[in-house]
Amino acid sequence: MPERTNDTIIIGAGVVGLATALYLQQAGQTVAVIDPLGPAGGASFGNAGMLSPDTAVPIALPGMLRQVPRWLADPLGPLVVRPSLKT
Repeated sequence: MPERTNDTIIIGAGVVGLATALYLQQAGQTVAVIDPLGPAGGASFGNAGMLSPDTAVPIALPGMLRQVPRWLADPLGPLVVRPSLKT
């Protein structure tokens, strides 16, 4: 039996990995996707499947609201309100 080879190996079966694999397959590449949990097994935990380019932290993690005061006090944190900005 001949040895099977792939043109590309994708590590991670999350939405980005699977979308990349699909695109490459449609372009004629042979693709292997490697992920210990399988497709979408842990890819969106805490994000509820949400993709948001303007979000720095997962939206739906438990205990999220308790962290808001600390984030507001951290000038480099993910949630910052700068008083110098005027609208």
